[in-house]
Amino acid sequence: MPHVLVLNASYEPLGVVPLRRALVLVLENKAVCLEESGAYLHSATVTVPAPSVVRLKRFVRVPYRGPFH
Repeated sequence: MPHVLVLNASYEPLGVVPLRRALVLVLENKAVCLEESGAYLHSATVTVPAPSVVRLKRFVRVPYRGPFH
């Protein structure tokens, strides 16, 4: 299964998630698709472009880990 880059609201990279998780974030209106992969996902009634980069709508604070963790 393809993976999607997830960016914070500040465009800081947070990580990579499976395509299914990224699509759920977009459909639940928690993220915005910035770049499409060119593929399409089909359901019985809807065709949705598959994202390759998504940006979260709300800022997520990432805890700082020291240099020796």
